[in-house]
Order: sequence, then structure tokens, then C-alpha cells
Amino acid sequence: MKQVIPLLFLFFFILSSLAVDPLSAQDTTVLVVEISGTIDQSRWELFQEAIRQAESIEVEAVVLTLDTPGGGLQETFDIADAIQESSIPVLGYVYPRGSPAWSAGTFILISTHIAAMAPNTIIGSAQPVQLGFDGTTLVNDTKTINALVEWLQERARLYNRNASIVSRFITENLNMNETEALQEEVIEVVATSVGDLLNQVDGTVVQTSQGNKTLLTAGAELVDFSPSIKIQVIQVLSNPVLTSLLLILGILTLFIGLQSPGFGAEVFGVIAIMLSLLGSGFGISTLGIIFLSLGVLLLAIEVFVIPGFGFVGIGGLISLIIGSIFLIPTYPSHEWLISMDYIQEALVVVVVAAVLAVVFFGFLLYKFLQIRKKKTEMGVFVGEIAITIDRITPDAPGYVRYKGEYWQATSDEIIEPKTKVVIIEKQEAMLVVKPKTTKTTP
Repeated sequence: MKQVIPLLFLFFFILSSLAVDPLSAQDTTVLVVEISGTIDQSRWELFQEAIRQAESIEVEAVVLTLDTPGGGLQETFDIADAIQESSIPVLGYVYPRGSPAWSAGTFILISTHIAAMAPNTIIGSAQPVQLGFDGTTLVNDTKTINALVEWLQERARLYNRNASIVSRFITENLNMNETEALQEEVIEVVATSVGDLLNQVDGTVVQTSQGNKTLLTAGAELVDFSPSIKIQVIQVLSNPVLTSLLLILGILTLFIGLQSPGFGAEVFGVIAIMLSLLGSGFGISTLGIIFLSLGVLLLAIEVFVIPGFGFVGIGGLISLIIGSIFLIPTYPSHEWLISMDYIQEALVVVVVAAVLAVVFFGFLLYKFLQIRKKKTEMGVFVGEIAITIDRITPDAPGYVRYKGEYWQATSDEIIEPKTKVVIIEKQEAMLVVKPKTTKTTP
């Protein structure tokens, strides 16, 4: 009997272990990656880093949350290709509530293994936009449009989505909320949260680069992806508005610093220019560089060659303003898909900020020029006229008034008060004067 009891305990222990649901016993991890703002080089670098981390910690899936007005088409293609080549399922999720995933964001969503949206979110508006002197215009070039339509339809077919509907995102700038997108089979899931999404897709079979995989995501541990410092710096600097302003401020402060060294303005100017070039994923217009160079050249001529501050200096400031305007990203049709509203807002911010910066530094430069001119004038004494206040003799200096200032003066002659004198020399803080005489003809 004593031998039977331990055997019974062992039997019940094994039976209870087998009765446990293997799915409830799973210990899985899901990496949550946030992509918000413009899709640019920094977001592509972020996604690459996230995929590497996901592979290193062997996550069950990656949830890619999208909240974006759009962005670079090349970066969008790079992200989409990385998703297709990934052995880890990537779940695209327009999140949080009320967020859009327009243009390039829609392209990325359609490229994910599972497409999902939160309540009150929107996708669509994927027709290319071009920025010119006449404002923002939609690109209708059939070669570009047809290529993008076919690309997006092929991604939709890859994951059994409605290819005919997704083409209208480009050809008609169609927009859909989450309910419409689900009904038209553009997405697979509407979820209120990341946890809700993972519960709904649990057990779903997805096609990855290494074959079909069954998702075991119910109750998975969520790990928020934290980009490296390098990625965070690039994300900040890659903002087109900040990049443009850094270049403008850098050039202006460098110029001011060269005029009045010792205050660190030239150092800030060089650093600002370097940071602008580092974060410039947006090609700087050649015409913009020409205008900026011309502006700096004209201001240099005004300061070093022509005395004062006149039309040449004004022309330099105008050139700087025009050049700063040309720094705004042009979003050519073959490189960019982005919301028109975003472009217009960026245009207004950059132009206003650039004009304010140029005006401020122009005023600062004007003050520096005034100070320099005043210092030069203070050093000119010889030949100037002053009026004596005291009686001046060879043995007893007295005071004279010169341009409203009182100076001690000496003379080889006796000069009475209130007499006009000519300054013939300056010795330290002492002026040497003589009476002013009028020339007479013999």
C-alpha cells in the first residue's frame, strides 16, 4: 500500500500536466514598433533596427503601428521589401484611435502579413503629390500612376486582399475608415488595442519568407521597441522643416561669427550646417544652394568691400530668403507620396520661419556694422574741430568738447575758452590742439 500511494500521485501529476492547454502554457513575446510622422530615411533605419532586435530575441510577431501622413516612396518600398523578406510575421496596425495612414502609410499597411485598423482611423489618399511654384498639385502621369497601381495591387493579391479597391487609393484618392476597409476586404482585423489585435489573430496562419506560420499571440508579452540614440538623432534631424532651418541659421550665424569672432557664433554656424547635412534625407535644391551662396557673397561684398549697408546687402538678404524657400522638399512624383495638407503646412512653417530668421540676423548684422563703423569713427581725431572749455596754456592743459564728449587737451599756444581748435594729434587720452585759423589770400 505504501508503494501504491506514490505511484498514484505520480499518475495524477502526469495526467494533469497533459490536460493543460498548450496554448495557455505558451510563453511568447511580441515586439511593438511605432512609425509616426513622415516616412523617411530615419523610419527605414528604425524598422531595420527593429527587425534585427525581433530576430535576436526570437519574437512571435512584430506589430507595426502606423500614424503617418505619408513620405518617401523609396523608403516605403524598402520597408515593404523588408516585410516580405522577414521570417517573422509583421502585423500592420493603424493606431491609435483617430490616426491616419495616408499615402505611403497605406502602401506599408497593404504590404504587411496582417492588416488591421483601430476605430476611427483612415487609410487612402495615395495619389502622388508634386510641389511647385503654383502650389501643390496631384501627379497624373500615367507611367507613374500605372506602376504604383500595379505594385499596390500585387501586394494586395499576395495577402488575398481586394486588389481592385486598393487601386482606387491611387487613381481616385479614395479614403476608407476601418469599417469600410474591413467590409471591402482591404484589411483583416478591426481592433481596439494591440492586445485585442493579438487575441483576434491568435491561431491565424500567415505566409512568411520561410513558409506558413501559425500565430500564437494570445496573452503574449508586449515589448515596446526603443530605437538607439543614433536613430533618435536621425529622426529629429531628418524633419524637413528643421533641416532647412538649421541650414539657414547655420549660414547666417557663420557669417555673423566671421564678422565678430570670439562669441562662438561661427562655431554654432558650422555645427548647424553639419547637422543639417547629416539629417538631410531630402535633396537640397541646386537652385537653393546657388541663391544661398549668392546671398552670402553679396553680404560679404557689402561688409568687406563697400562701406555701409546698401543695395548690395539688401540683395544678399533677398537671395538668402529665396534660397531658403528653395530648400523646401519638392516631393517629385517618382520619389514621394505624402498628404497635400502636410506639404502645405510644411511650406508655411519653413517660409515663415526662414523669413523671420533672415530678418533677425539681418538686423543683428546691421547692428554689428553700426558698432564697427562707430569704433572706426572714434579712432579719427586728426583734423577734427573741437571747442575749448577751459583756458589752455603750454603749462596747463584744459578740456575741450569734441562731438559731445569732453577730452583733455594741451597746446603750444595760449588758447582762450570757447575757441574753435583743430586736433593735430592724439597722445593716449590727451588731445594736442591749435587754434583754428582762416586762410587769407595775400
